[in-house]
Amino acid sequence: MCGFEPNYGMKPSHPRTRSVKQAANRCSARTVITHSPSKSSSTSQCKLALHRALGFTLVELLVVIAIISLIVSMVLIAIPQVQRQARSTVCLSNQRQLNMAFVSYFSDHDGRFIGVDTDRNPWDWVSTPSGTIAETETHLKNGRLWKYIGSFAMYKSPFDPYPSPPSGATTALGTTRMRTYSFNSFISTGEGFMWNGPPNWQVNTMGKIPLPSETIVTSLEYDHRGYNINGFGIDVSGNAIWVDKIGAWHPGYFNFSLADGSVLSQKIVAKQTEVDYYMTLPQNNVYWPGPDYEWLRRHLAPGMFQ
Repeated sequence: MCGFEPNYGMKPSHPRTRSVKQAANRCSARTVITHSPSKSSSTSQCKLALHRALGFTLVELLVVIAIISLIVSMVLIAIPQVQRQARSTVCLSNQRQLNMAFVSYFSDHDGRFIGVDTDRNPWDWVSTPSGTIAETETHLKNGRLWKYIGSFAMYKSPFDPYPSPPSGATTALGTTRMRTYSFNSFISTGEGFMWNGPPNWQVNTMGKIPLPSETIVTSLEYDHRGYNINGFGIDVSGNAIWVDKIGAWHPGYFNFSLADGSVLSQKIVAKQTEVDYYMTLPQNNVYWPGPDYEWLRRHLAPGMFQ
């Protein structure tokens, strides 16, 4: 068969493997003559040949570096998104816990809601006297909802950029915030009736909320006065007046809990630059019309006003 040896059942070797074997064979042939004067030179050449056979080309190295750079850039982009999603999950979980405590209270009190303000009624959910610069742990503990919550972490959103006051402090600076969340002023004995909402006696029990799956119970709030005073609300008459401001620290979304026990991360229609501007103004009664206002006013007291 003219010296041809068939290669039955064997895969052809990779070009790099063949080049390595060829280099090794050449080195073996050269080193057979052990007394050759050029033994040292031949050995060096063999090592160089093996190194070239085993090493990567410049093009291959550049391709590997490019792939690694692409993977790193994708990871760096994904990390902030994952972190925001994790914070949003915690924020919604906190509001769900507050909502459950809210339900537990009215179950224990003949179906009547807890007070949603901060110092207007003895049955308010937190007790922060008027004139306080910033809340402390004591103000939360003195509130009627504390025994149903029992954790300071539940009052604070991970999106809140303000630090909490030191544990055990009896006074706090205005640059600290003990609490992020507020209750809807249009339920219970809140101030919503002053902003064209229904009289508060109409919504002081769960049975008087006509659309629980559309009615906000808790929200993040930013009050420039040092802490969230009383409940959260806007003028629902359609004049686009934000009496209070949402804590808009979750880019692109507002987080809420609803009266049916669910939680909601509502996508913001306005540009984030607008949100950051209007929701951080050092004043109440901010005029800011738009679809976000319209959505919010229809979910603070749905079915209870025209």
